[in-house]
This record gives sequence, structure tokens and C-alpha cells, in this order.
Amino acid sequence: MSEATAVYRLLTIQSHVASGYVGNRAGTFPSQLLGWDVDAVNTVQFSNHTGYGRWGGLRFDAAHLADVFANMKKNGLLRHNRILTGYTPSPEALAAVEDLIRAERQKNSSLIYLLDPVMGDMDRGMYVSPDVLPIYRRMLHLSSIICPNQFEAQVLAGMDITSLDTMKAVLTKLHAEYGVPHVVITSLELPADDLAKIGAAVTLPDGAQPMLLVGSTWDAEKKSPRPWFLQFPSHGEYFSGVGDLFAALTLARFSETPDDLPEAARASYASYGTPAENECTLPIARAITLAVASLQHVLLRTHKTMVELGKEEGVDPFQPTHTASVEDRVKVMRMRELRIIQSAGDILHPTVHYRPQWMHHSA
Repeated sequence: MSEATAVYRLLTIQSHVASGYVGNRAGTFPSQLLGWDVDAVNTVQFSNHTGYGRWGGLRFDAAHLADVFANMKKNGLLRHNRILTGYTPSPEALAAVEDLIRAERQKNSSLIYLLDPVMGDMDRGMYVSPDVLPIYRRMLHLSSIICPNQFEAQVLAGMDITSLDTMKAVLTKLHAEYGVPHVVITSLELPADDLAKIGAAVTLPDGAQPMLLVGSTWDAEKKSPRPWFLQFPSHGEYFSGVGDLFAALTLARFSETPDDLPEAARASYASYGTPAENECTLPIARAITLAVASLQHVLLRTHKTMVELGKEEGVDPFQPTHTASVEDRVKVMRMRELRIIQSAGDILHPTVHYRPQWMHHSA
């Protein structure tokens, strides 16, 4: 099959905003750049993301989503190689998404499904109904890759991560009990002595505290996780849509074999370079490395643009938004929108500065 006739179809089911870059707005264009024919189903339709403090629009219910899925099926439009699901506003709507994923998994055993279980974070706790939790736990069994943050991983596994041992217990439970092949905990905090045990840095050369991402692929033969980690700068500010962009870039690049990917996504691996000593070269780790590399470019460009716009508008783009006036908060949020379109070249061909490492055996 030629590149022209090959089918590389990706379905993304998550939030949508008319302006800005979160949810499907953050993930669709980068996935298309990397060669995927993207179908997007929106779970909400808002004017802008909720970080602005004011917004309008609708959260779609289960009946709406089920109607969209049913008519896609009637018209022969559910023929995707890959599916991504993100924020879904209610347990009932999430159950409709679960029904679709289950049907598509039964129809296509080779489907690659990335589940981003958007539920909350360490700072804010749970910001969706707790009734989504049993549904997400069922959906774990359908997934190929999951990308929870630390809070979400803890909630899914039913145990806190406070050390290397508890981290490995969470990974093992998600793999062994819920059958997830690839687990990626997108942000994680561990004690300094545990960081030293795995060969991770407490600070970067410039003194900044790095982000810690931990991934794992299940070794079915040994019945144990194969953990690795990746560290990279956090850039200090909170940008909405980062997790959505990260999940899309990961799914668009993940490949067990080169034929799994469109030409544009395959070509981006030319940016990868030669693996370093102790580097993890698992397929999921390589996809994550390129996703993080692209994301770093986007964040740096966004940061630079924020500084320039702040000077032009006379507003501090880095001020805490919870203490800002309503109008200043809106201005700051506009400045903080991810510069995804302007970063197209870096999404296609990122420069890799940060590489995944196997966790030391002493850990």
C-alpha cells in the first residue's frame, strides 16, 4: 500500500474551545502535521478554556455523544487506527465514550488507544465527579497507553506515591491488575534520596527544579514493569493545554514498527540521534522523548511571546491570576495560549535535549 492510499486515521474525543489551544484544539493540528487524518468529537464546546475565569458554551451529554458515534458508525466513519480520549464532563458522557471504545476494541484488536484520564491534580485534587473513577478503571482494560499525572495515577491505583517502592507498586498494579501495556506518569515528585537512587537530578545545571516523568512497559514474560524516567525543564508557569498537546504528540509518534506511522511521523525520528549510555530505547520512551522535545519548543516560544506581549500591553504575564483583576486575568490568559501554529516546524522536527534513562537496578 502506498503512502497515498494508506489509511492513518486517528479519532480524538475531548474538549473544544472556539479560541485558544486546549483539548482537541491543542491536539488536532499537531497530529495532522505528523500525517494523521484526524476526526475530532468534542465533549464540550466553550468559547475559551475555564482558566480565563469567564467562558460560555455547552458541556455535551451522553445522548449527544452517543448520537454522534451512532451516525459515524452508520456512515462507515469509525475506521480508525488510533483513538485518544481526554476530558469528558460527566460520568454519563464518559460511559458513552467507554461504550464506543469497547466496540472499537472488539472490532479491531490492533487498535492503539491512548487514555488520558483527566480527573484532577496534586494542587486542586479531584475536579470532576468522583463517579467517573469506576468508569476510568474499566477503560484501563481497553487502553494501550495511559498518561495520568501523579494525582490521577494514585486515584486509579488506590494508593499514594511517596517513594520509589510505592511508585513501583502503582505501576505494577496498573499493569498487572488493569492490563495496561504502557504507563506514563507525566509528572511526579519523589524524595531527594530516591531521585539519587535512580540517577535522577534534584536540580538542573541552572539550579531550576526539573520535571520528572516516569514511564513503564509491562514485561509479560517476567511479569514485572520495566520503568524508566525522563527529566526536563518545567519553565515555571502553568500553561493550559500542555497535557492535551503531550498526549496527542505521544499517540501520533508511538510505533512498535515503522509501518505503523505516516511518513511525516516516521521522518521526525531523524531528529532523535544516537542513543546515549543507559538510555531507554523502548518504543514508548522514544515517542515520549520526541513529544517532550516538541513541547519544549512550544513552551519556550510561548514564554518568549508572553514577555513581548506583556511589554506591549503593560501587563505582567507571569502574575498570579487568582489575585489579578478580571480584565488582567483575561489578558494574561490570552498571552499564555500555546504558540502551536508558530511551532509547526519544531513539532515536525524537534531538537532532542533530554533523553529517557533506565532506572538503576539499585532502585
